[in-house]
Amino acid sequence: MTYEQNDLLEFRLDQVDFLDVEFESAKKLYGYDLIFLNGGYPFYLLHFLKKSGADHILKDISRTGVPIFGLSAGSIVMGPSIEYLQYLYPEDNQFNDTDLTGLNLTSTTIFPHFKEMLTRDADIDKKLTSYENTTGVKIMRLNNDQALSCHCKDKVLID
Repeated sequence: MTYEQNDLLEFRLDQVDFLDVEFESAKKLYGYDLIFLNGGYPFYLLHFLKKSGADHILKDISRTGVPIFGLSAGSIVMGPSIEYLQYLYPEDNQFNDTDLTGLNLTSTTIFPHFKEMLTRDADIDKKLTSYENTTGVKIMRLNNDQALSCHCKDKVLID
């Protein structure tokens, strides 16, 4: 059993499965009462959510009231766009995707691991502020010890 499975089972879930939409049918998502989008690379995650059709399935599922949670990259792709990451880290867009529209399950744009990123890039806040000033997009900065719960479009997002 993985670390993530153990953590999720502590929430008294009966069962925890992993589904990799890069290699498995995204239609399997319809069989769950709760969906957790894990972290990783946002460009990679969004690319395969779209390529597999999971983006449309997740939007469909969200309308049924099934809670969808995101952690790190999972919370980022739930928002309106990951365009700000193209601004910050264009080299991470390994598929050269031009449609960086997120799932739009929430109207909040998330930048997770903020305090931790300051140790790698002391100018990250200035870069985010510059993007905000240029585009008018507000970016919610969250540290690893913070969570955001929003009932945006009748769903909850936790990071």
